[in-house]
Amino acid sequence: MKKNVVIYGYSILGSKIAKVLKEKGYKVIIISFIDEQIIKAKKDGHEVISSTLLNDNELIEIGIGKDVDSLFCVSNSNKNNLFVTLSARNLDKNLKIISTSKTKAEAKKLLIAGATKVLNPNELTAQRIYRHMTKPLMLKVLDEILFSKSDLNISEIYINKESMLNGKFLKDITIHKKYNILLIGIMDKELGEQFIFNTKGINHKIDEGDILVVVGQSAELEKFREFTQGVEV
Repeated sequence: MKKNVVIYGYSILGSKIAKVLKEKGYKVIIISFIDEQIIKAKKDGHEVISSTLLNDNELIEIGIGKDVDSLFCVSNSNKNNLFVTLSARNLDKNLKIISTSKTKAEAKKLLIAGATKVLNPNELTAQRIYRHMTKPLMLKVLDEILFSKSDLNISEIYINKESMLNGKFLKDITIHKKYNILLIGIMDKELGEQFIFNTKGINHKIDEGDILVVVGQSAELEKFREFTQGVEV
């Protein structure tokens, strides 16, 4: 039986996470301190609790340390996300905590505070990945990334004018294998950011402005990103 998943903050990110997890059978509890978010979460059919979670008693009341398996800290307040991450980790050493950050500095603080995984600007935003990941295999990969302590991450590789991949065809790309990276697909700007899965076999021509969606270890992703931008690694 799957345990409860708490989502702190019903932002765009939080709503996308909640939608997919609910569809997959998780019991999702939304926590928010913003009236508009509370109203929207209830309208979307979620169990909602109004709280800031800024004291231990509130965390204990929602089940942290007892029957909550995972906590997503995705509110629009970076300070709150950090505080809740730190407090929740002190209450439950085994809790899976997935937090969000806008900078590498914030990500580092969250990891020190006890986050299991941090979604940062170098990783694919949940808004996009959850919109397009409808295949069981992709969802399995996503589960591994979000719910484990592995070093796997999902990243966006932006194709600029100087990119080594600009003008090449999707089927012709093999360099990512050198970095042990899985190429999931590409966001095509000319098709209104339509997502093209690599498994569909479409030999798409990569152009400036397109975004590659890849999965791999953090260090290898950074090396691959530098390669695509024409930097010697």
